Amino acid sequence: MIRYARVYLPLSCLALLLAAAPQAAASGFQLRDQSGSGQGNAYAGISAGGSDISSMFFNPAAMMRYDGNQLQFGLTGIAPDSKFSNGAASRSGGAGAISGPSSTGNIASSAISPTLYGMWTVNPDLKLGLAVNVPFGLTTNYDSGWMGRYQALKSHLETLDIAPSVAYKLDPKWSAGFALVARRAKAELSQGVDLGYQAAGLIQQLGLVNPGIAPGGADGSVDVQGSSWAYGYRLGLIFEPSKTLHFGMGYQSEIRETIKGTATFTLPASIQAGLAGVLEANGDSPTAQGLVAGLQAATANSSASALLVLPATISAGMIYDVSSTFSLAVEISQTQWSSFKELRVKFANSAAQPDNYIVENWKDALFIAVGATCHPEGPWTYRAGLALDKTPVPDSTRNPRIPDADRTWVSGGVSYQFTKRFGVDAGYSHLFCKDSSVNLQGGTDPTNPAFFRGNLSGTYKNSIDVLALQARYHF
Repeated sequence: MIRYARVYLPLSCLALLLAAAPQAAASGFQLRDQSGSGQGNAYAGISAGGSDISSMFFNPAAMMRYDGNQLQFGLTGIAPDSKFSNGAASRSGGAGAISGPSSTGNIASSAISPTLYGMWTVNPDLKLGLAVNVPFGLTTNYDSGWMGRYQALKSHLETLDIAPSVAYKLDPKWSAGFALVARRAKAELSQGVDLGYQAAGLIQQLGLVNPGIAPGGADGSVDVQGSSWAYGYRLGLIFEPSKTLHFGMGYQSEIRETIKGTATFTLPASIQAGLAGVLEANGDSPTAQGLVAGLQAATANSSASALLVLPATISAGMIYDVSSTFSLAVEISQTQWSSFKELRVKFANSAAQPDNYIVENWKDALFIAVGATCHPEGPWTYRAGLALDKTPVPDSTRNPRIPDADRTWVSGGVSYQFTKRFGVDAGYSHLFCKDSSVNLQGGTDPTNPAFFRGNLSGTYKNSIDVLALQARYHF
């Protein structure tokens, strides 16, 4: 007989919510797509100054490579495709299969990410800047009846950075930069809850008469929303040993968001009727009354909070001007996803809804890019690039919210300079993603939040298309 020590609904969904962008256009749920010109050569050399002031997102010191006062506005369309197939799902404890389709259509939603940059030249040795970016995010949706509904339905995460910055020329070869980052994070998640399985198990454990409540017969759902503000910083160096060779290094700090929000439950009429039936079938005994009260408390709407650690990134780039019309570039960066070990959620009513946790144990991830830029005389500039982008997600902890995998970027782009003051950039990347698999086991411990999510296995086929457009104005 399965023993259920207490009512323990899978409200750890809030933790998964905070990592809810399974097909972002960089590893994990990071968005590297912050520049129309940088997109064209797969961001090769962006930390060394790239092609314009949009490089300040990666390295605030890069402003020292540009003159005058400038404004830039960009839009990046990100169109991921992620489809689940060959699925199998069952309840923990040998309680039978979970019904529902074993494959899905595209579960990853497209998004448009904006960027805004401004730079003001105080004097030749001092620049002030402002960057507005979306560094993490995107959305995924599953149909309500799919076999993994207890793992995930809807996931949404969006962030917004506002970063004033300053750059200073230390000497003819060295420049340094600093930016203060204010980050807004907003998140939403929903998932199914197998109330029938949990109620039936408790009825069995307590030795009560079951009026007909069965696993899968009383599915509810929970929707969690939260938001927060937090602060971090960016640092950067530029080294230019000659007019044709440029090196840069940037650092973006870890930012720890304390997400605060609400958990809202939707309960089916069948569970309400079933609980009334429990009281009737057991003569309103104190044990039956305690069971009903416990389930009601566990599914009560509540406030919730969780710590979201958005990782630090360190990057280095090089640009070599082979001639006055042709440049080669290299970029390497590491996103320190190893800080993403566990997410723990706290609820206002801790007696009825104890802390929940999810183990992730991600690893640091590398991004390596090479690219070329051709800028012949005239208004046109042409770019191309290749990149390798490693996933931070271990096979053992991959889940339906983040079916991330290694990807390869193939990029190209153009710029057109209409006047000395005004120009536009366009960049396109196709990301070839390896297939990824999930193999989640709920275990045998009902006090573990994974237990009631059950077992799920299957394969994801993923790809991403990215199109970036950017306008530049020099005044």
